[in-house]
Amino acid sequence: MTGAIQRAQRITMWSLSFSLILAWFGALAGLSLYATENRLSGPRVAVALAAMVVFTWSMVRLLRAVSIFWPRLARRSRIDTTISGAAVLTILIAQDANPAGWGMIAIAWVSLVTVRTNRIITVLLALGTAAVGITVGFVNPGPQALPIGAYAVIYGVMCLTLPWANKLWIWILDLAEQAHHSKDAEARLAVTEERLRFARDLHDLVGHSLSVIAVKSELAGKLTTIDTDRAAAQMAEVRALAQDSLRQIRSAVRGYRILDLASEIASVQAILEADGVRCKVDLPDGAVGPEAAGPFAWVVRESATNILRHSSASWCTVTLWAADGSAVLEVVNDGAGPAVDQGGTGLAGLAERLTAVGGTLTAQPTGDGRFLVRATAPSGVAGAAAPSAPSAPPWETA
Repeated sequence: MTGAIQRAQRITMWSLSFSLILAWFGALAGLSLYATENRLSGPRVAVALAAMVVFTWSMVRLLRAVSIFWPRLARRSRIDTTISGAAVLTILIAQDANPAGWGMIAIAWVSLVTVRTNRIITVLLALGTAAVGITVGFVNPGPQALPIGAYAVIYGVMCLTLPWANKLWIWILDLAEQAHHSKDAEARLAVTEERLRFARDLHDLVGHSLSVIAVKSELAGKLTTIDTDRAAAQMAEVRALAQDSLRQIRSAVRGYRILDLASEIASVQAILEADGVRCKVDLPDGAVGPEAAGPFAWVVRESATNILRHSSASWCTVTLWAADGSAVLEVVNDGAGPAVDQGGTGLAGLAERLTAVGGTLTAQPTGDGRFLVRATAPSGVAGAAAPSAPSAPPWETA
């Protein structure tokens, strides 16, 4: 699961927790009201506070279940709903159901336990909570009791509106997760389609040649005892077909391994931004020839992989320019840690690719929490006016 989805889950959980804060605000308001009226009862307050602790504990578990671990903890969420409901009922009976005080706890409860329920259950729970609050308010009025009509209006409005407001956060989270899963499915589909394309191309390239080779080899075997000259001629044709097939396979594999720089940068930008990393790209036309574009594409891919796996970057820049017959590619991010391990094989492989075309590669932290990967290679653009290097390094203007 990507960092963006994890952040969305945490944001949803903290947004829903405001209802829990509302419950504690109601508890403090209820205590203040009883203290003002000099009606504090030690045993009742102790029971209410103990139930409030149980309510908070079960609500925190419920919030984690509905926002981070859903639907794996769906069954446990029902248990937490039952426990917290019993705690709320205990609080209302021990104190009162004034919606400006202890009654806020019941309103907060129904607004949280309904975030993953369907419409019918949500309405039933909301009406049930309102009915309990009105009943307790009538039987056990607090220090400043309200008219039954006021109880009915306040509980009815709050219990039927707050649950839908909290459901909105869950709806947004579900949309984000669905979009993430859709991207994963699209990526897997693209890989499958590419495999099928390569298999089809390989079959089209060598399938016919191999069939002809098999037929001619069989014919040559039969001619060896009848006409050795014709058999030799057939084997010569077999050898020529085999060499041609080998050349076609090498050409296909070589083309399959060459990356397109512009396409790779666009793909990397989309992947990084989907993970919450802002990506700025400066890719002028004609800055690099096809000979260096392939190794540069591998540099961009490896840099993005390292950002996703080994850094906590929030932004990165990909800049390309040409000067004095050389092309320069820089990938900078702000996620360099205090120590960077350069012992992996990815950067070493990139350095070998660039050395093969007369280029160089450096990868090191800049000393201010940022990491710079710089690749240089002959631009391979003859007679073209090369773009000048940027006046300031890209990480100073990002």
